[in-house]
Amino acid sequence: MEAHYFIGIKIPAFAAAALEQARSSWGMDRHKRYTAPEDMHLTLLFIGNDPHEEIAQAAEALKEIDAAAFELTINGIGVFGNPATPRIVYAATGESEALRKLQANVKEKILKFQMNPDLKPFVPHITLAAKWKGGPPIEPDWQLEPLTFPVDSFAIFRIAPGHKPKYIEKYTYHLKEGV
Repeated sequence: MEAHYFIGIKIPAFAAAALEQARSSWGMDRHKRYTAPEDMHLTLLFIGNDPHEEIAQAAEALKEIDAAAFELTINGIGVFGNPATPRIVYAATGESEALRKLQANVKEKILKFQMNPDLKPFVPHITLAAKWKGGPPIEPDWQLEPLTFPVDSFAIFRIAPGHKPKYIEKYTYHLKEGV
């Protein structure tokens, strides 16, 4: 299988542990996949495969991004799909102009290459559970205390199915001090 990539923000260990603890308290058992704490991230741009072997060039282009570190707050839970049988359950973030600008800069750099990134509208989220496996519909009562963490870097990740961690940082970019 050829390598697939995405650009994202790794969630700090303390925040990932808090998300895992909250998720465990919800008694979720109707999904096929649960994101391990060490794999929790916020995707800025999904790239997929690299048919023209441009990932190293794209990595160089991303070095040009000049952005300051910022804070991000997880402030709720959302779903993709039917709320009673959600395809994805995720931790949602509050609105952040710094995050939106970073995502737009990343997208602009990657679009210069022959890659085929996912260009759906950006919905900042941290996937907690995926792939509904069936059973009766749920009536979610998911509680999550707001949680703020610093964002001081982003990375290109290679997806490594069957490995732990599943998402391997290949290139990391540090943001300027500013938090």
